[in-house]
Amino acid sequence: MTFDHILSIDIIEEKALEPTGKVILQAFTGSGLVAAIVSNHLIDKLGMVEKAYIKSKYIPAVGLVRNGIITQPVRIYENDSYILVLSEVSIPQDDLDEFIEGLFEWYLSIDPASVVILGALPTGRKADATELRYSLVTSDEMTKCYLEEKGLWTTNQGAVYGTVALTLMEAAKSSMSCYAILPHCIATIPDYLAAKKLVELLSISLEERIEVSPLDVNANNLREHLIKKEKNRPKSSKYRDFPDIEELDEFMFDEDDEEDSSDFSKFV
Repeated sequence: MTFDHILSIDIIEEKALEPTGKVILQAFTGSGLVAAIVSNHLIDKLGMVEKAYIKSKYIPAVGLVRNGIITQPVRIYENDSYILVLSEVSIPQDDLDEFIEGLFEWYLSIDPASVVILGALPTGRKADATELRYSLVTSDEMTKCYLEEKGLWTTNQGAVYGTVALTLMEAAKSSMSCYAILPHCIATIPDYLAAKKLVELLSISLEERIEVSPLDVNANNLREHLIKKEKNRPKSSKYRDFPDIEELDEFMFDEDDEEDSSDFSKFV
């Protein structure tokens, strides 16, 4: 399937897709690896099958290796109800507009029920947080009302960027129902706490029972690690939901902190 507009996007089907009328789950690599963690969880728990990949001149020349075998960086999975578009590479900023426009040509051709953006906001949080904050942003008033009827409240004001912003704006332009679920995360670690929150919110919005327990072990271990790390900080240091630029080092690994780096490796 080829779409010629500002750019050419090829949907290379290795197995036949039957995507018309389904919910599209869009997951692009980002902060805390949240979208990637959740995508792999959904593939497993919803029985999604890899069926296609996207070929485009704007996708970096990167091949991902899984168990010694090369795989495409932007892949499409499917089951009876959902299409998952998973990108494990970042599209260059200068090419994002054209890439998302090309992607929406395909979306429009399959007339999806809605588009759900899976991501996270790198705001940080307290180490001992038990109830994670999140942000919801929609493309239109009807989608906003739909979510609020389920007890999910949209963000009043603020800003989103990159693929999240462009996807929402393209959806609004195309009169397509779209919303982004963005739990607040710590950007520099594989954030299983935020991933668990995203799955919980997704289950509510889709009215889909998605098992979350497999994420619990890593989420709980991560929380314990963050609490331990926080206790060892100088008393003047503290986490904030929205840190100042000067305080961003509060959320960063020390490059020569071998103990911290090795501890976090178990979460990848």
